[in-house]
Amino acid sequence: MSAAAENEKKGPSKKELNKLARKEKRQGGSEAPVEEVAAVTFVVHVPKNQAVHPSLTRAVELLTKGAREFAVKYVAHNDAALGNLSALYIGGECIVGDANIAKFLIRSSPSASHLYGSDAWSASLVDQWLDFYSGNVSAASASSGVVEQYLSTKTFLVGHALSLADIAVFLLFRKSADAAGSIKRFVRLIGARLPADVVNGAPLQVAFVSNKTVKEPVKKEAAQANAPKDASKEEPEEVQEGGTCPPLPGAVDGEVVTRFPPEPSGYLHIGHAKAVLLNQYYAQRYKGKLLIRFDDTNPTKEKEEFEQNILSDLLALGVQPHQVSHTSDHFEVCEKLARQLISDGLGYMDDTEQETMQHERMNKIESRRRNASVEENLAFFEKMLKGDADAQKFCLRAKIDMTSVNGTMRDPVLCRFCGGVPHHRTGTRYQAYPTYDFACPIVDSIEGVTHALRTTEYNDRDEQYHWLQNALRLRPVHIHAFGKMNFVNTVLSKRKLTWFVEQGLVEGWNDARFPTVQGCVRRGVDVDALKRFIISQGASRRVITMEWDKFWAENKRVLEEKCARYMGVSLAPQAAVLTVDNHRPGFADDDESSAEHVHSVPVHPQKPELGTRPMRRGRRVLLDQIDAAAIKEGEEVTLLRWGNVRVTSVVRDGDVVTSLHGVYLPDATNFSKTRKLSWLTQSADNVSAVLVDFDHLLSKAKIEEDEDFKNFVNPVTRRETAALVDPLLRTLPSGTVLQLERKGFFRLDKAYDTQSGQTTIQLFAIPDGKK
Repeated sequence: MSAAAENEKKGPSKKELNKLARKEKRQGGSEAPVEEVAAVTFVVHVPKNQAVHPSLTRAVELLTKGAREFAVKYVAHNDAALGNLSALYIGGECIVGDANIAKFLIRSSPSASHLYGSDAWSASLVDQWLDFYSGNVSAASASSGVVEQYLSTKTFLVGHALSLADIAVFLLFRKSADAAGSIKRFVRLIGARLPADVVNGAPLQVAFVSNKTVKEPVKKEAAQANAPKDASKEEPEEVQEGGTCPPLPGAVDGEVVTRFPPEPSGYLHIGHAKAVLLNQYYAQRYKGKLLIRFDDTNPTKEKEEFEQNILSDLLALGVQPHQVSHTSDHFEVCEKLARQLISDGLGYMDDTEQETMQHERMNKIESRRRNASVEENLAFFEKMLKGDADAQKFCLRAKIDMTSVNGTMRDPVLCRFCGGVPHHRTGTRYQAYPTYDFACPIVDSIEGVTHALRTTEYNDRDEQYHWLQNALRLRPVHIHAFGKMNFVNTVLSKRKLTWFVEQGLVEGWNDARFPTVQGCVRRGVDVDALKRFIISQGASRRVITMEWDKFWAENKRVLEEKCARYMGVSLAPQAAVLTVDNHRPGFADDDESSAEHVHSVPVHPQKPELGTRPMRRGRRVLLDQIDAAAIKEGEEVTLLRWGNVRVTSVVRDGDVVTSLHGVYLPDATNFSKTRKLSWLTQSADNVSAVLVDFDHLLSKAKIEEDEDFKNFVNPVTRRETAALVDPLLRTLPSGTVLQLERKGFFRLDKAYDTQSGQTTIQLFAIPDGKK
């Protein structure tokens, strides 16, 4: 959201996110999901050796796959006449060439029409770039100068949305060592919007055919009638326990367009995640489109770094927008409409001091400049746009109703001078910028948004939003409000999160204590669990403040199913050494390596399909001090993944157990009532580790409006414990989530790396939802 309000591999769903939740909830049931079948199948003939990969065709296929308007099957050909070209045969006719086939598929898919331009002019521009692509496909470096210059002032090659031209030029430069500057930014931007198979150039799954076969597309019966469905007759959809997603007013299947407008002034947090996933849910529910639009109207706070990380977070969340744009793409339109508003007598220029203006608005007092002439207002507006010194204190205000009970209708500010601060995209081209309140209803309307989903904190601004669209004679947009999701001991305001970063109280926006998407993932949140949890809350208008335990409990359920199990022993204050006296008798006590042997144990005791791993057993094993202190002489204990040992002696130094002796009981069968112990063979190969546990950044569960959050900053939010862990952990990469048995789940934040000298790994403890 903007500063104006402070906002499996499959993704949340194939068709609707709630169906995924229901399917996973009834895993193991007998009811098989029904998969929709595409109406048409096209057979594309590709070179047997795939020397020239039909990448554009593949991109269009994957980008339109969710609409199920057609399917594509690839077969290999040995046709010498075609050589390295791909071909599509229909009714005895042939379309040859990757770009031509891709354009045909776009024309065959209403949902993909935006990829070929919105009119004849833009379609011609796309064709021009496709010709450029074809002519330079083997020599990207030779064409980089032309593209670099063209992209220096643009996000997309044609218009303000992804097109086939962008895909073609991306393919041209994706592996080019010469890609830099604007081209490098472009490649990163477009790559984030394309399926992984296209980005990586994955080989096609093809069947070899020795003779060319010509088959026309096979049309199948439509599963449902094609008549548009009126959402006003729908019932609210149950998503999962605790939430419903009510129908959108006036929604029509195939015509719904939603949007998510983040401001690039920070990283996405879980509140933003709820907003974007709900927007995607409704776009999928009504077979419509989701737009991502960066609200870049405040250059003093925005950075390219934030924009790129937002795109990465959206990709991680499985969000695939139909279009990515920027409010700055439409600044000139906003200026034009501002002039119109002034000319219609509905806007005026005001240089009232900020504090005085706030006082006048609070007390319903008109500004002294409210009734200035149209000519005077237009003159000051043009000066403000140029950054003239005598107009820098002016702002454009809407002339609505200073007596309104709704404060947002008391002549809000629509455009203001921003002190010549360079914009991260447009530089110093503009001196004045529209406010979010002014730009949002304009851009929503002209970009085709049908339903603007906003949190209930915007309720007062809804009247202003509709007034502006009416005053500017723009197409109206439905507003659908949903409740904000808050968490205890947490702030979600980007302004407050920025304070923590600037004060050095956290490592950065991806700190594991932060409620950002990256912070949560670094703490050990599974992205699928995060998505399922958010969608389960539904889209009701009720504002909720949640305990973190439910969030972490949902995460644990996902981790339980797939995380490997290992052993680790705490060194606080020290590990206790248990000597198993009858383990491999005949070896000298000082020959520990000879007394070790390796057994194969399950990676996951309840998931044999995950395989096995080696585990060392030795005469001397290490135990947690807290476990050793509770053991009594003569007690029979169970060493997990090994067996039972009867403890024959316990040696203490005060309250600390220094050593124990015992005998292994190979014939023991009593495992249900014994004390269970995690352990490690005492070995020089054990990996040194630091186990990190975190606390909330705030000591108070809920900060009231009249309270300063800075007064409740928790002084100690990070605790470290030295430990030794299984030698296998030196082979795991950063980001691996695992379980240390009887200790819980952990995420490997810093992996073992001898080249960098990182021989002590760092593991972040993942909460389990238990208080």
